Amino acid sequence: MIVPCPILERLLAFAEEAGALALTHRDQGVSVTHKDGDLGQALTEADLAVSRLLHAHFGPRLIEEESADELGLDAARALLGGSEWTFIGDPIDGTKPYAGGLASWGTMVAACRSGWPRAGVISLPAWFDDRSDPFATRRKADQRGLILAAAEGVAFWAPTLAGRRIGDLRLLRRPDRETYHVGWLPISAQRYTLDYEQGFFPWSESSAAADAALLALGRLDATCVNTKIWDVAAGLAIMETFGFGLYRWPDLARPGTALIDLFDRHFSARDSLWLLCRDERTAARFARAIRCRQP
Repeated sequence: MIVPCPILERLLAFAEEAGALALTHRDQGVSVTHKDGDLGQALTEADLAVSRLLHAHFGPRLIEEESADELGLDAARALLGGSEWTFIGDPIDGTKPYAGGLASWGTMVAACRSGWPRAGVISLPAWFDDRSDPFATRRKADQRGLILAAAEGVAFWAPTLAGRRIGDLRLLRRPDRETYHVGWLPISAQRYTLDYEQGFFPWSESSAAADAALLALGRLDATCVNTKIWDVAAGLAIMETFGFGLYRWPDLARPGTALIDLFDRHFSARDSLWLLCRDERTAARFARAIRCRQP
């Protein structure tokens, strides 16, 4: 049995409660609204409920999607720059897959010190997708999923049922096989194209949580990062345990020591593009396949 360290225990306790809460809301039925009329920014009552749960678990040292604008970038930078634990969370990443009954959504939370994520958890409560039974509709009690986690340089995984772990944490090994597929979320596809002649093919399951899981489980060779800070932090903490790193497109520069410097005042990296890859060789190959769309 692997006994997690105290900070990872805190993240796991939240993630299990959040997964169960989100599944309960989905069982009861959810309706989708859109933030400021933007059809790309979906919202449900479950997002707000898990947001409240984040605040209950982590208190004032929290940066999360539903309250980040009120907090502001300067306050977030001050929190992240200190030696105390600061938390970055995404209540439900992939709200449209969540509301639509698909598998590719999750909750993410990272614990940061001195400007960088040091531990992270991604909970995917509905990750199991039985494609041999395409018309199955599973209720919360039968919903199988997955938790991915990392702390102190080690990554773990555990199966879940109804959002909660049903087994001990197990070591998660570095994914080394090449699949020739790369993460290609809609935010990247809006601004860039991928030259298939360079040997990579795009894969998207509509959420950063699913994208990070596919990378950690060896289904993707690399992925793009030009989303929001809460879409990135937990997955980065996990992938860095395997030696994966960020490389800026197209010059392959490495980031500084403060994660928040990758993002603008809206906590977005939309105006830049970072590649999360296992090594610089993969990053260079991936970078050669990416083209900017014409304005």
